[in-house]
Amino acid sequence: MLVLVGSVFAVVSIAATLEASVEPTPAITVHEGLVFADPGEKLALDLFLPASTDEAVPCVMVIQGGGFSPQDGKRFRSFAEYLAEHGFAAATIAYRGRPKHTYKDTMADVRSAVRYVRSVSGEYGIDPDRIGAMGRSAGGTLAVLLAVMDEPEDGGSEAPTQSSRIQAAAGFAGVYDFVARFTDAEQIALQPRHETKSDTNGEWIGEDFSADSAAWRDASAINHVGAADPPVLFIHCKDDSTVPWPQSQQMYEKMRAARIDAEIEIYKTGGHGCQPKDGGDPMARMVEFFRKTLFP
Repeated sequence: MLVLVGSVFAVVSIAATLEASVEPTPAITVHEGLVFADPGEKLALDLFLPASTDEAVPCVMVIQGGGFSPQDGKRFRSFAEYLAEHGFAAATIAYRGRPKHTYKDTMADVRSAVRYVRSVSGEYGIDPDRIGAMGRSAGGTLAVLLAVMDEPEDGGSEAPTQSSRIQAAAGFAGVYDFVARFTDAEQIALQPRHETKSDTNGEWIGEDFSADSAAWRDASAINHVGAADPPVLFIHCKDDSTVPWPQSQQMYEKMRAARIDAEIEIYKTGGHGCQPKDGGDPMARMVEFFRKTLFP
């Protein structure tokens, strides 16, 4: 099972520590409880806006982790605040998850959130052509899937009018190859509780683990990489005992082989919460990446 080991207090600590490295803007505005979908239950997002600017700004979708179980996004508020303080709009989003819903439902929710932000972009001073996504743990998985998966072929009169494609993504400690996670000897050795994680991942994917499963391959971002994918930043720590760091390394290599402008930061320490003890600023690194990829 993917477990978010860092607490919201740890996220606040990271943001506070890193503020000195990137000068923040002084004020943000928050619009809470904006309902973006109702697939049998209302799903809402909270939108964080930077201090007023003369031009429309990029927006980063902030995707909370939590073992692929349902989330409301509230625990990742500090990430959104940090992004808004540094010039971005940011949205923390709710989504459905296991055991009642599979990865297809979760991805439908994440896509709906992007489409909603595009649909209201003019109202909130957001540039609809510059939308990114970030997440940690399960959220990192979803952010990168959003970057590399094609739009579903809905068709018909119910086809969405807005695109869910994004222009950049940052994945912190995500799973990008669910099959390799449980077949690669190095990755198995790095996960003390890999058998339990196989069960819970299977619950989200919709069937028990099989290396030959089409669903397990389809849920893996590494199998969707294409030359038209946007830039992606991967952040991971070598002492992560929840998601093995080669997940990020191998996904990065796959994207670079496809000539995509992927970037990677692998820290020696920091655990699954990505809090390096040997130096390094993951949050500042993320801001640097999004400034390069989303600002003109």
